[in-house]
Amino acid sequence: MIKYKKYQVKSPKALGYGKWYGRAVRELMEFDDFIEHMAKHHCVFSEGTIRGVLIEMEMCLRELLLEGKAVRLDDLGIFAIGLHTDGKDKSEDFTTQDIKGVSLNLYLGKRFRARQLLADAKFKEADKYAGDGNWVDPENGENAASDDNSGESPANGDSATGNDNTDSGANNGGGSGPGSSGSMN
Repeated sequence: MIKYKKYQVKSPKALGYGKWYGRAVRELMEFDDFIEHMAKHHCVFSEGTIRGVLIEMEMCLRELLLEGKAVRLDDLGIFAIGLHTDGKDKSEDFTTQDIKGVSLNLYLGKRFRARQLLADAKFKEADKYAGDGNWVDPENGENAASDDNSGESPANGDSATGNDNTDSGANNGGGSGPGSSGSMN
């Protein structure tokens, strides 16, 4: 279940001024919790084996990306390095000094594209936030700690304009609020 919070654009200079939009309320799942979750999915591998494989995958992925390779992880997508550069008028003037930064791009596979995720998603409003950062269920007024979403906090990267502040490259989906980027795939 994806929880969302409604917000209104209040800056008169902003696109969509006065309109209401939705913003995802997300909980960060830590690495250890992710491993435990995987192990509970009728997996034949122990938590230690899963942990070792994921850590090795992370190290190898970084190594291969820095060697200039793009890496496809099944249907998750293709990971690749992108460059941020200064432009030059002539080809011969461009040097490595003009490379100002790198980014990690993720070209999503079919099951992870926005259109497919939207088709499979279920939504529920997280009406308000309690003082401890947990969301409060608008249907029964109970804090999230009273159900199986214990510890959920509104840790999201959304800005007031509806953007998701992630640098995930192409095919990263997108929002429907003002300033949203990306495309529905």
